[in-house]
Amino acid sequence: MHPGAWVAWSAGASVVALSTTNPFYLLILFGASWAVQAAWGGRSRGVRSFRFFAGAGLAAMALRTGLVVFGPVNGGSIVMALLEGLRVAVLLAIYGAFNSVSDSSALLRLAPRRLQEVALAASLGLTLAPRFADTAVQVAEAQRMRGLGGGRLARLPALCVPVLESGMEQALVLAESMDARGHGRGPRSRYRPQRFGAWSWTTSALSALGAGAFVAAATAGTGDLLVAAAPLLWPQATGPLVAGALLFSAPALWPPSASRFERRSEEFS
Repeated sequence: MHPGAWVAWSAGASVVALSTTNPFYLLILFGASWAVQAAWGGRSRGVRSFRFFAGAGLAAMALRTGLVVFGPVNGGSIVMALLEGLRVAVLLAIYGAFNSVSDSSALLRLAPRRLQEVALAASLGLTLAPRFADTAVQVAEAQRMRGLGGGRLARLPALCVPVLESGMEQALVLAESMDARGHGRGPRSRYRPQRFGAWSWTTSALSALGAGAFVAAATAGTGDLLVAAAPLLWPQATGPLVAGALLFSAPALWPPSASRFERRSEEFS
């Protein structure tokens, strides 16, 4: 699939997540992110990247809920903290799915020449999480081989420093190598550019449709997008917005093999 389609998918899903605290819509969006990652990010690095962001989302959710103790503690404040933390967790899951299915080098080629430096920094940012995940696995394996025992929490301080140091070092080496090869300087090759095929157009259109449905509902004040905390009421979900959130799981319905077949057909046409 064209990398621009994944940008459209992640942007639309982020708009939906930012527009609501309704757990029904947010949980559907989280499930859609997981389904897309499972269908398109099958490599081990992609799976670890998604798990990394999903775990970070759960940590953010727990942290946001724990901050309730610094204010008035009641049922409404706890529920609102949980829902706001859930929104952050869903946003991180969307980014994790995008990180696992997108190709940073392909995204870099999409950027205009005047924005190459910004695009280079963004593409390097996309590689940080997979590199951290890979390094964490390697460091944990090395610690087990050295006989370092204890639970995960006990090994966490010894794990964080080498992971951060190695991840940043690899990112700097990658940046230097890309700069040495002249990324962002000189003419670009136009040989067999990747085209927007049918699946890419379908993904982009469905993502825009789903995001548009939530923007329209937010503008009209309908759909129970924001859960009321005072008084605390059980949230309701409307059929059109449920369908709009489900649209973001559509890329999981067509396998990557279909996209590869489409791309080969375009190359020989």
